Amino acid sequence: MITTCLLKQEKWSCYLLKPISPLIITKLKNYQTNYSIKLMNLIQKHQQTFPLNQGINTLQVWHTFDQLLGLQILSDIQGDILEIGVLKGATIAFLCCSLQNQERAFLLDPYQDIEAVKQVVSEFSEIDTSRILTYPIDSRIVAKRHAQLLGIYNPVFRFVHIDGEHSYDAVYSDIGLAYKYLANGGLIVLDDIFNIASACCTQAMFDYLKSNPNLQCVAIGFNKAYLCESKYVGIYRKFFLSLPSVLEEEGLPIRLCFNDWAYERGYLTFHSVNEGEPKYQAINKMCFSLDEIYDYLSIA
Repeated sequence: MITTCLLKQEKWSCYLLKPISPLIITKLKNYQTNYSIKLMNLIQKHQQTFPLNQGINTLQVWHTFDQLLGLQILSDIQGDILEIGVLKGATIAFLCCSLQNQERAFLLDPYQDIEAVKQVVSEFSEIDTSRILTYPIDSRIVAKRHAQLLGIYNPVFRFVHIDGEHSYDAVYSDIGLAYKYLANGGLIVLDDIFNIASACCTQAMFDYLKSNPNLQCVAIGFNKAYLCESKYVGIYRKFFLSLPSVLEEEGLPIRLCFNDWAYERGYLTFHSVNEGEPKYQAINKMCFSLDEIYDYLSIA
C-alpha cells in the first residue's frame, strides 16, 4: 500500500531526484496521518467496491501502482492525474487516493455515464467532486482541441493511465495528448500492452516512441507499459530493478527480465513466477540476484 512505501523512506531515498527536504518530510507525515489507517485496507475496499475485471485486476499491478505513487510523493513529483477510458472508475478511484493538496483528476470517456463515475470516484477516494474534471468526449477530439478543453485549466500530469479506445489511431493520439501535458518526472501508463486481443495498442506505442525519442519505455509487466521522459528513466529504472524484492515481501514473486545488452537502449519486463525460482533473467541466462545479472551483462 502507499503507506507501506512511505514507511520505507530509507529504502527509497536512493531513488530520489534530490534529497528529501524538510517540507517533503512534513508532507509525508501529513499524508500518513490522513491516510494510513484507511489505506491499510484499501485493497480490500477496492476489491469489494469494483468487480475483478474492472481497472486494477491483479495484486501485482495494484502494488506496483501503489509503490510508484508513493515514490512520486517522496520525489516531490507534483501534478494532476489523467485517465483516458475510465469504465466504471475502478482505476482512477484508486489513483485519486494519492492526490495531494490542490492536485486534480481528469477523466476522459465518451462511452460511460461520466458524472455517475465522478460520484463513485469521489466517494471512494474521499476527494471533493470539485477536484474531479470530466470529459464525456472522444479523446481524439480533446487532443485536437486541447487548448480550449484542457489548456484553460493548466493541467500538468504526474500520472496518466491510458485505457481508452484500443484502435491504433486512438492510442497514438492518447499518448501524444498525455505527453503534451506531462509533468517533470511524470509517468504515462498504457494498458493492454502485448495483449494479443488488442495488438494495435502495442504497435501504436512503439511507433510513437520511435517518432518521439525523448519519451522512453522503462518497463512492461502484466500488460502495463510505463513511459517517461528519457532524463527521468534512471529513477524509474532503479524502482523496477527493486520490484522483485518489493513484491516478494507481499508474497508475489516475479521475474524481472533484461531484454537488451548493457549498451543498448531497452526496457525491463516482468511476470509472475513460483516461489524459489530465479528472480532475474537476461538473454540466455537466469539469475537469482542483480549482481549475477550485472556480471553477466558486463562480460557479454
